[in-house]
Amino acid sequence: MVSTAFLSLIVFAAAVSASSLQPRILAADDIILLNHDGTSQIIKAAEYEALETAAATALAPASFPSLNITSTPEIARRHCSQSNEVQIMADDYLLESDVVMSPVVSSVGGGATVSIEDGFRLSEQLKIQGQITLGGPKIIRASLNNKFDMTWTSTQTKTFRYTLPPNMYGVIVSQPYVRRFQGFLLSGCTDNPTRTPFEAKTYESQSYGSLSWVKGVIRMCSSEIYPIPYCVGDGYHE
Repeated sequence: MVSTAFLSLIVFAAAVSASSLQPRILAADDIILLNHDGTSQIIKAAEYEALETAAATALAPASFPSLNITSTPEIARRHCSQSNEVQIMADDYLLESDVVMSPVVSSVGGGATVSIEDGFRLSEQLKIQGQITLGGPKIIRASLNNKFDMTWTSTQTKTFRYTLPPNMYGVIVSQPYVRRFQGFLLSGCTDNPTRTPFEAKTYESQSYGSLSWVKGVIRMCSSEIYPIPYCVGDGYHE
């Protein structure tokens, strides 16, 4: 015979399990903050903006000296000492422009909810302008100690769901913390090298519930007009 206490325990465990699968309902002004220290929290947009203003200086990375890493070919042109050097001109830590993580939804005529969907991607980048010397990308990657080959892909998550007030348009976006390097690859004769500009972006992995993403902000970007203007960056969500 099964005791009443045992049956009650089963019912309680089932209720806890079911509740743990329910998504957390978030308001349009709630922000999911995936912090630099690996923790996460949900705060209001106004509170977040105040924190960002106060911490603007503290969020900057440590000073990163210019790198002049020389790679001298075994055979140099006559009367010309050749090398490949990486020169870092800027090393910034900032909030990236909106990265879409859901379809655009409309609550015109009533309320609406939206969750993160599958297949939205974010990748590290190394962009080099113009023609570059053979082996240049490899030299830049070695100089910055990063392969710049990481990619993150969003998956459907039941961790949370945003609600959109009536008569609005909205989309879930990520605003990742990005470390951005800008500089030049100096190649050829050392007294008059060719200067090839490059830009590199790198992110740090972070999770929230069942979502594996990057450190930064996840929020609802909403507007009374369509298309929706970017919350960070230039452009429109359609």
